[in-house]
Amino acid sequence: MTDTLRFIRTDALLQPGGTKPHGKIRRDDPRMASRMIGLDGAPNPNLVRAILLGVADDRGVKLNGGRHGAAEGPAKFRDYFGRLPAPPEFGPDSVLSAGDLVGAEHTAETHARLAEIIVVLRNRFPLARVVVVGGGHDHAYGEVLGLARWLTQTRADARLAVLNVDAHADVRPHTGEPHSGTPFRRLLLEPAARLDGSSFVEWGLQRASNALAHLQFLEAQGARTVFWEDLPDTDAYAGAALTEILRDLAARHAALSMSVDLDAFPQSCAPGVSAPAVVGVPPAAVVRAAARLGALPCVTQLGLYELNPRFDVDGATARLAARIAWSYLTGLA
Repeated sequence: MTDTLRFIRTDALLQPGGTKPHGKIRRDDPRMASRMIGLDGAPNPNLVRAILLGVADDRGVKLNGGRHGAAEGPAKFRDYFGRLPAPPEFGPDSVLSAGDLVGAEHTAETHARLAEIIVVLRNRFPLARVVVVGGGHDHAYGEVLGLARWLTQTRADARLAVLNVDAHADVRPHTGEPHSGTPFRRLLLEPAARLDGSSFVEWGLQRASNALAHLQFLEAQGARTVFWEDLPDTDAYAGAALTEILRDLAARHAALSMSVDLDAFPQSCAPGVSAPAVVGVPPAAVVRAAARLGALPCVTQLGLYELNPRFDVDGATARLAARIAWSYLTGLA
């Protein structure tokens, strides 16, 4: 491995009892946990089909006034993801459970580390799809920046697209430390991210949760906004509409990152988030779209953010996050 990967805590994979979360291996019913391998297990680049990378850092949430606890999200996500069934194409050591990023003194430096790690992992495991699990939504900046940098190395003239499933636009201006409300303003304004407004879609925004100035900023950048209030009434139609947006972006870009802030869902479905919402997008619609994401004719990446186990009920939010990732990786809704 490279020196950059020293910023990943592989011991984060250990559960409180000190055992890796592989569970019981059943020959007739294999689970994803039995398919996982860590960075210390000498993973084979020809076998790894999926990479799970945690960012156990919620300082950006705290700076933005959200509920503390999202730093515990990656561990809980891995627990529930590991319980899901492994399709036949996922053999032993096909899921690289890479561990958790070690946060730097400042959040901006943590974002830079995340970007570097994504480039390294993508170069080393070119066949794998990448899932990043937060942590605060500010880490979407580092996640997308990493994909943009890797894309630049691969195709200098290639274009990147981002779709953000979220109740909030997350385009707040900031002075000092960036926080969970800032990632997409930074991505749209900083040339290094190579994200043009016409390549950015906000899906599921709630008018009651966004300042007019932030919506005007998105309009000025040429971004597309799809409000929760305007979504189709049924889960199937909403999922089809979201999938169509993804297809359109994939047809015009070489890479596409789908960022999901779990507070986009109603609190009845996702209570364990940093900023719960009374209403929100239908989970089934996002699961359906995630299942189509990996089959698109471009490089794809998935980010899941603000899973907060401290406020979860019966693991509902962790289960939802795990299901979205599983559908993305397997293509099964």
